[in-house]
Amino acid sequence: MNPDYDYQIKIVFTGAQQSGKTYTLNKITDRNEGQIDLYVPTIGVDFVIKRMQVTVHKKIYNIKLQLWDTAGSERFKTIVNVYYRNALGIFLFCDVCKQGSFKKCSELIEQIKEYNQEDAQVMLVGNQIGTERVVSVDELVTFAQNNNIMFAELNIDNSENANDILERMVKCIIHQILLDVENGKQTKQGDGVLI
Repeated sequence: MNPDYDYQIKIVFTGAQQSGKTYTLNKITDRNEGQIDLYVPTIGVDFVIKRMQVTVHKKIYNIKLQLWDTAGSERFKTIVNVYYRNALGIFLFCDVCKQGSFKKCSELIEQIKEYNQEDAQVMLVGNQIGTERVVSVDELVTFAQNNNIMFAELNIDNSENANDILERMVKCIIHQILLDVENGKQTKQGDGVLI
């Protein structure tokens, strides 16, 4: 066990191009604080380390997060698929102002199932970047239910909301780890979790 943290957890941010992945990650980690919010596409994959504490079953856990930001562009598809491996959490972003962004989620959920063998916690994040919403909450909830994944709406300008969904994800992952340990399942050593 590492004295600095109880668990190291890999979480991947994925979704269509310009769905708010990088912007949200920057909000969560306070990266680029004070800079003008311009769209700069991710080339391949980027990652950030973040430390946080969460309370699960009245116990405080120190967590070291590896937050992986993947490119939404189709040309990076083969690179991105590799990063689903060993991820214990995956945020699937959708810009609710673009129908194409929502349609991309169906393709991405299949890739996640194919390349992630760890039964990661997956959360569909409905992110409103534009002004006119074209994807309803009902459509997003139905998609999440049909794929047995979590769902959250995100106000991209609210960093507290972004931190809330991250905390919710981490608590679900810790809860699953504790259940696995309780049921005698071997906990993964490596990229996903270190105990």
